[in-house]
Amino acid sequence: MLAYNFALSWHGLRRHPRTTLLVVLTMALGLASALTTLTLLHVLSADPLPGISQHLYLAWVDSRQALRADESDDPGVPSALTLVDARALVAAHRATRQAMMSEFLQNVGNEDGSRSQGGQMGLAASSELFPMFGIPLSYGRYWTMQEDDAHAPVAVIAAGLSEKLFGTANGVGRTVKMNGKPFRVIGVSGTWAPNPHFHQLRVGNVFNVVDSVFVPVGALLDAGMGPFMGGDCDREVKTVTFGKVDVQRCRWLTVWTQLDTAEQVAGYRRFLRDYAGQQKAAGRFERAPRAELYGVPAWLELNHVVPDNVRLNVWLAGGFLLLCLVNVAGLLAARFLRRSTEIGVRRALGAPRRAIFAQCLGEAGLAGLAGGMLALPLTLFGLWIVRRQNLGYTELARLDPAMFAALFALALGAGVLVGVLPAWRACRVEPGLQVKSA
Repeated sequence: MLAYNFALSWHGLRRHPRTTLLVVLTMALGLASALTTLTLLHVLSADPLPGISQHLYLAWVDSRQALRADESDDPGVPSALTLVDARALVAAHRATRQAMMSEFLQNVGNEDGSRSQGGQMGLAASSELFPMFGIPLSYGRYWTMQEDDAHAPVAVIAAGLSEKLFGTANGVGRTVKMNGKPFRVIGVSGTWAPNPHFHQLRVGNVFNVVDSVFVPVGALLDAGMGPFMGGDCDREVKTVTFGKVDVQRCRWLTVWTQLDTAEQVAGYRRFLRDYAGQQKAAGRFERAPRAELYGVPAWLELNHVVPDNVRLNVWLAGGFLLLCLVNVAGLLAARFLRRSTEIGVRRALGAPRRAIFAQCLGEAGLAGLAGGMLALPLTLFGLWIVRRQNLGYTELARLDPAMFAALFALALGAGVLVGVLPAWRACRVEPGLQVKSA
């Protein structure tokens, strides 16, 4: 019976090729516009570190100076800490793992200066960064807590940077120079580029950012280098230039923690509140005690990482798809009503209403699948146009297997959905009237 209904549906589509082409094309345009925008939203809002990020939390306490009468509150979402507070939170070891970190930008050269790579984004951090963030290691090792405390001038570099500087992916044991200071390469990291760059949102564009160099925070400061962004500084700090920050009176470090259970999260929140209260009582903090702990999804949502225009485009494309589906429903209704005589004859010969309904619904489903097949190249073309816009995040607009499957599921679902009402109307045709008129 299923094969028979499929054959009838296929025959029905072929009987009126022009109307069928119009149905398929209308469906394809609506599906392609929706899938193009949904794909972009999907990749921008995806989990940056699957299996890891659900255990990561950004810790923050408010160490900013009290507002004066002529000042308004600071804009934006605060997240950075002073060096003193970051070290205190990390040294307390109240989480499974914890790491302080800050982005920096430097030219990196090899030991003899014969090769150099300019504008390399790096991450100054404490040692537990690597296991906490799941940064893969291709060669060598990470630095230890003891090397952290000793401000050892060591570095872990990306395999791509190692090949450019040394001609080999295994640069362990070699030396890189930054700001004229040597750093011994003890490890080479594998591919690690979370999108978005959730752990350091202050770098501006948060997509397609790759950290090529990792060094201890103390070693960065001993080498006379500073963070990429100055952060929030006390009023007494008159000037903050690129890479030159008053590391004692500016807030430039973030602290991320790994908390594996709800009990750990609640306990760490209490610890942060107690710490803020203690610093307030000691006279270090001027404002009322305030402590925050943000999970990765909440942190991304709070910072509006997904551009508003992307969400707006999804709604607009959804409206266009709905308009297309309404037109397709009208076209299908017209097709089925034109065949009222044929349907009446089938009914008079004993075909039940459910058989007519199944035939018409199958025809609509096949039209939807055909629209999905045509929508695939149109979607790929739409994503290519998006990538040509060069807005930083647009390079991520590529169709992954999940969205590929979603395209055909949506196509089949849309075809069946728009075919329900026209199929129901077709199966209500009175056979006696149609046979008499024939």
